[in-house]
Amino acid sequence: MRSMTGYSKEYFENEKYAISLEIKSVNNKNLNLKIKSPHMLNFLENKIRTEVASKVTRGSIDLKIEFHDKREVDNLFEYDKNMTASYLKVLNTIENEYNEKFSNKLDLLVKNLNVIRRNDLEIDEKEYENFIVKNLHLLLDSFVEMKEAEGARMKDYFLQCIAIIENNVNEIKKLKENIVINYKEKLLERLSKISNIEFNDETLLREVLLFTDKSDISEEVSRLESHLVQLKIELDSPNAGVGKKIDFILQEIFRELNTSGVKCNLYDISKLIVECKNEIEKIREQALNIE
Repeated sequence: MRSMTGYSKEYFENEKYAISLEIKSVNNKNLNLKIKSPHMLNFLENKIRTEVASKVTRGSIDLKIEFHDKREVDNLFEYDKNMTASYLKVLNTIENEYNEKFSNKLDLLVKNLNVIRRNDLEIDEKEYENFIVKNLHLLLDSFVEMKEAEGARMKDYFLQCIAIIENNVNEIKKLKENIVINYKEKLLERLSKISNIEFNDETLLREVLLFTDKSDISEEVSRLESHLVQLKIELDSPNAGVGKKIDFILQEIFRELNTSGVKCNLYDISKLIVECKNEIEKIREQALNIE
């Protein structure tokens, strides 16, 4: 089990390249990856997204890449002086003829007129990819390790909450037999105070049986126990993406607790159910951070 919250930062260098990688994540229902990297690495964006998605299934992730080619890449690009001069001449002519000024002629040249070009020094994209992806794997390994460590702490907390719920459910199983007894005693007490009504054992039995059927929470308790077992199985699951399953199970547990609270009218059981709901809310609050 992993937390969706995580952070890792790594720096790698060899005789040719240097790279700084930083990744951090927070909660999100789906995988939302934002990449900040140098323009020269745009050709790798899809590959980077695939690599991250192979390790992480949910969360809002920010990945920052700073890359430096230590060879003579400062002169990788140059501008065409003759073409630039020609373009500027035309732009000046347009300004004079129409008596209007361009807000930024150099910006227009660079963005739209292709005056900047790559010189004869070419980069080896495959070599870039091998270096960057290899070190990205190392970053993701440490990132996932941190998320799993946080997930282990969350799991310990969840198990403590589940233990309280299981103890309360066991107490509810013991007390549920008292629901009918308590109702029968109160019914007889009320009837004894009414002097102008006649009733017999058959009428009383029919009323008690009717109440027994309405207040029986045996099925709810059985499903509660089943859900708690399944919840612990999911907490032990090595698979990523268990957060959504856990959230669904918690909803089912809460539903069974609600139904049990409505059907029974015994204070001791109602108190235990409220305590169980409180523990479920604690788990649900933290479970939002499970990947």
